[in-house]
Amino acid sequence: MDFYKIVLLALVAVAGIALIRQLKPEFALPLTVGVSVVLLLAVCDALYDVVYVFYNFAEQSGIDGEAIGCVIKVVGIGYLAEFGNNLCIDANCKSIGDKVLLASKVAILFCALPLVEKLFRLIFGLVL
Repeated sequence: MDFYKIVLLALVAVAGIALIRQLKPEFALPLTVGVSVVLLLAVCDALYDVVYVFYNFAEQSGIDGEAIGCVIKVVGIGYLAEFGNNLCIDANCKSIGDKVLLASKVAILFCALPLVEKLFRLIFGLVL
């Protein structure tokens, strides 16, 4: 991943958005969202390699694939929630961004629920 290209694009976009915000404020938010999506897509390409490494690690170490899948989903939900929250804050809708964070916490809870259930079954099996 060429991190410097992402940072350079972000800096150019911020400078451009600052200028547009002074001239045509109604175009600033759509441009901000568009640049944010482009930056997110650039990062997602690099994330594919990271996910692949995690699955290879799980396969080689004998870790349950469901556990690794859950961890990857939780990290993805967290990143998307932060991205959505930041977009809401940029649009001066912090209260909606807070609801995005709440929804992400509930989604993470549902994602982790099967693993927690397995953990409790394992503990009860050892105790009883």
